[in-house]
Amino acid sequence: MSHPLSLASPAPPARPDSAGERFLTGPGLLVFLFTALAAYQAFLLVTIFGPTQGGLLGDFVRDFQLWCYRGDPRTGGISWLAVSVMMLEPVFIVAVAALLWRDIFVQLIHVRTWLTHARAAGAGLGVIAVCVAGLVYYARADAARAQVLPPFPGESIRLRLDLPAGPFVDQKGAAFRFADLRGRVVLVTGVYAACTTACPEIFLEVKKILGELPAADRAGLSVVALSLNPEYETTELMNLVAEGRGLSHPEFRYVNGRNPAAMHEVLTRMQFSATRNPQTGVVDHANLFLLVDRSGHIAYRLTLDPRHRAWLRAGLRALLHEPYAAGPAS
Repeated sequence: MSHPLSLASPAPPARPDSAGERFLTGPGLLVFLFTALAAYQAFLLVTIFGPTQGGLLGDFVRDFQLWCYRGDPRTGGISWLAVSVMMLEPVFIVAVAALLWRDIFVQLIHVRTWLTHARAAGAGLGVIAVCVAGLVYYARADAARAQVLPPFPGESIRLRLDLPAGPFVDQKGAAFRFADLRGRVVLVTGVYAACTTACPEIFLEVKKILGELPAADRAGLSVVALSLNPEYETTELMNLVAEGRGLSHPEFRYVNGRNPAAMHEVLTRMQFSATRNPQTGVVDHANLFLLVDRSGHIAYRLTLDPRHRAWLRAGLRALLHEPYAAGPAS
């Protein structure tokens, strides 16, 4: 007796994995990931140890340190805690990948694996290159926007604050009061001899301003630098600093108080915020410029901010050219 034949339908042929599936389940993904992370680490090293002065690279490194490493523009220092966090992030990602794909991870010790997946490595480098280019473009665009400064606000930010009476002693040992300069425009700032961070920039800005002014305007301007370290600054030291900076008396007066306590009161009143670091002895202070009108009143308070640098010059020109009628002291 014949039996019916049981005919089973043939199994469909196995479909080969797509390129995408092979990439996501094979060593190609890890090659891409680790190449990108290595390039990212190299980029971070450049932003940590690269130059911060001159050219496109220096400008970018300086700005990146300010953004991401809490950089201090006065000292050039950065927060190494912030650096550590950013450097350890890729290490954490590598550790997680090694744990999740440990069977595939061991294949990365073979050079042939990297050669086989060279396109994945190139893609990882390309992704980081595009990201870095985007950061550089954004930084340049931001710097260009910062150069477009608003016009000097003039009277809308003008003050009328009294100056301290003094008395002070200048670098030549002569007695000095702000009242002695009534009828002149006065640029007031604060410095100290041992300062190696902000003060050199302040001196440089003063010299630039004096050099930019026409002779007639410069003849109507006086500069007064208040000592931010009154306990230690003698007339001899102040005179040495002034002469070393090429600033001549009486156009430039470097002054200290009759006693340190009185001078600290003056600095506090004028909001120079000078405080000594007890560990380093460094005096932290505001980079402050006060513009005093011919009547002897503080008219403008400005800093070394790029916007304020332009306003500083505009404010000086406005005060030097405004009418003034001599009268009794107010």
